[in-house]
Amino acid sequence: MKVGDLVKWVIPGGLPVTEHAGGIITDGPREGFQGTERRECYEVCWFAHDEAGWHNDYNLELTSESR
Repeated sequence: MKVGDLVKWVIPGGLPVTEHAGGIITDGPREGFQGTERRECYEVCWFAHDEAGWHNDYNLELTSESR
């Protein structure tokens, strides 16, 4: 994933999430953590909420790559 890619929010296990239906990566990657495990994080601006936040890569699914 990279800046400009379109993503959607996912929960591991495949549960649907509608409140973060789509967004665009605006920064990253940077190093983050899930407990003691290192993870890549990306800043995403969510279209439905017009707000940005940092999220671990495993919670993001790529829907369209930028060129």
